[in-house]
Amino acid sequence: MSKRVIWIVTVFMSLAMASLVLVQAYWIKNAILVKEKQFDQLITRSMIDITHEIEKLEIAKISSRLAQPVLHDTTGISPLSSPEAQAPPDDEDEMDIAGNRKSDLQQWLKNRREFVDRIIATLYYASPEIEKRISISELEGVIRKVLSDSDIDLPFEYAVIRWNNETAYRSADYDDYAPAEYYRVQLFPNESNVKANYLKLYFPGKKDFLFQSLGYIAISSVLLGLTILFSFAITVFIMFRQKRLSEIRSDFISNMTHELKTPISTISLASQMMGDKSIPVELKNIPQISKIISEECRRLGSQVEKVLQTSVFDKGKVKLHLDEVNMHEIITGVVDNFSIQVKSRNGKIKTVLNAENHTLLADQVHITNVMSNLLDNAIKYCNDDPEISVETSNKMEFLVVTVKDNGIGISRNDQRRIFEKFYRVPTGNIHTVKGFGLGLSYVKMVAEEHRGYVEVESELHKGSAFNIYLPLNDNDDHAKN
Repeated sequence: MSKRVIWIVTVFMSLAMASLVLVQAYWIKNAILVKEKQFDQLITRSMIDITHEIEKLEIAKISSRLAQPVLHDTTGISPLSSPEAQAPPDDEDEMDIAGNRKSDLQQWLKNRREFVDRIIATLYYASPEIEKRISISELEGVIRKVLSDSDIDLPFEYAVIRWNNETAYRSADYDDYAPAEYYRVQLFPNESNVKANYLKLYFPGKKDFLFQSLGYIAISSVLLGLTILFSFAITVFIMFRQKRLSEIRSDFISNMTHELKTPISTISLASQMMGDKSIPVELKNIPQISKIISEECRRLGSQVEKVLQTSVFDKGKVKLHLDEVNMHEIITGVVDNFSIQVKSRNGKIKTVLNAENHTLLADQVHITNVMSNLLDNAIKYCNDDPEISVETSNKMEFLVVTVKDNGIGISRNDQRRIFEKFYRVPTGNIHTVKGFGLGLSYVKMVAEEHRGYVEVESELHKGSAFNIYLPLNDNDDHAKN
């Protein structure tokens, strides 16, 4: 898949994801608005019910107070008695005791009218001061009862505001500047008193309640959207990563083909010269041809070893064959192998083996490859005559191997990526540097599999120093594993 196709697919997928997110956001917003309207209507009805309940409470209190004198009348008929007890006598009773019963009934009706008139007069001339009509405990009780009957189980704050904007009652946490929406209703709305009182009510947790009231539908919708968005991001990342890996592998195959063909062609040419019977033996320069074949075979073997190292990365783990090894002996052998190559470039390579404890449990083949990779890079990435040093030291429980060079150096940005697989440091106009981008990532993997680590110290145009830390006291753990 070409890069252009990947970008087109990514753009269309991004538009689809953006549309999905917008649709979900629009749906959730509308659902919350509908819930909010329903909630407002329910609270509005409840506020009206609260005023009715307050009026009924006041009438009940006035009735109880005014009924006391009437209850002591001489008729023996209470205006507060049940309808059955207050029913007029039938005709037969009226015939037997016509005079007495009829007068009692007329007196009862008179008392009842007076009782109702007194209630109406009391209500008409009621004081506008809310404190004289209902207490704060009664008010709060009515509010709680009405809200409970409406199935509203939310914390609320309230206040009673007089006609002149003074506060008569307020709840403990009432806030005049609360961000929540206020609901307002006039108390005793049927009275013509201009000095009216108003009840203000708000719910601090209204927004959370509305969102939670959507239930699992909104939550599942949000989770589904996040899951799809995360999957989309992962998919795009994998697409570009696979594209990058595909390009890197193509470059790797191209470089590998070139690296392998060159020594093979040289060996083939040398073999043809040795087998050419038309050239006298004394003119063939057998020692020189043998040296060329030997060097190209070593070079070919090195390239084949690097190719084989790619299988290590495909498996994701180095398989170690642990033995007790002498790091100084390994370093000396690797340095000897590279000394001819360094001298051919008028360079110098030296060893400073100061470590007193230099024997450890390690895989000799992989450790040797690590040293070879570091020395190979030190030679390749050097514009001047190479000056390389290999040093050893003991730091706490580690054997530290340091490879220093006077090469082109590594920038800070590249230092974060040099241990990535297939990554190669840009070399500007230097086109003679060949490689697969596996050397340093292989070094890091081998060091970590030995329970160690690698550090790099470098500046552009000032050379580099790679420090490999290999544990000395971890032999028993390795043996167990």
